Amino acid sequence: MTDEDVAPQQGELAITRTGDRLRLAREAAGLSLADVATRTRITQRHLAAIERSEFSELPGRTYVTGFARAYARAVDLPEAEIGAAIRQELEEDEYGARPLYEAYEPTDPARLPTARLTWTLVIVTLLLASAYGVWRFLSVEPDEALIAAQNRDAEASEAPESAASTTPAAKVGGSSAEVAANAPVVLTGLSEVWIGFDDAEGKTENWRTLDPGETYEVPPAYIEQFTLRTSIPQALKVTVGGRDVGPVGPADTLVKNISLKPADLIARAGGTGAAGNTAPTRPQG
Repeated sequence: MTDEDVAPQQGELAITRTGDRLRLAREAAGLSLADVATRTRITQRHLAAIERSEFSELPGRTYVTGFARAYARAVDLPEAEIGAAIRQELEEDEYGARPLYEAYEPTDPARLPTARLTWTLVIVTLLLASAYGVWRFLSVEPDEALIAAQNRDAEASEAPESAASTTPAAKVGGSSAEVAANAPVVLTGLSEVWIGFDDAEGKTENWRTLDPGETYEVPPAYIEQFTLRTSIPQALKVTVGGRDVGPVGPADTLVKNISLKPADLIARAGGTGAAGNTAPTRPQG
């Protein structure tokens, strides 16, 4: 067998990580990292870390799967399959990083654990298993949350605070019209967008992801108790009683403390909430 016959096989065997698969798909499509960064709005540094499977260079675990799925969409790979493969690699890496413990020799009574220590280990193991189960339940869909990372980023990239107004009426289309206190507030995803609802202390209690074209009518209890936050304002359309109030913040900026009360939303829009005003969506892969 010649060297030319062996080389391709060795190359194929070397491709064992999901990052290699993403890189090869990008190269086959004739795209650079800059091209993928433009499509996904993810920095080239983070994309390169995903290609190298160096997940520790990303801010958090939720970023890894979310960014990998976005990368997959940009290069026409099945994002669900890529997301599952990335989660598997993360679990394998976490397992491989655990310290090895020396096994007790049953023939040496002096080294056998006491009954109290045994029960302590059993209880700790059960607590860890329960915590892991809760974590798995909350992180099944990595694109939903990014909550922990975005809460940390909120202080660094503060958005303008909500300019809530107590004015009971807002000008729409050049004429004054009363805004009903119970007017329905509807959120529509222009592209995939994450939204969260914060309590009075700024803690995100509820969150969800809107798919392109998906609508969500904010419950009356949420309007009274929570404020809105989102990381891609231009991908979210907000209507009050069927009237578009325009974007809730600058593009690609984490905004929070957005009052959901109808009068406040109309007042925040400066009286320019005309129908048909839509914001640019994120490019799809």
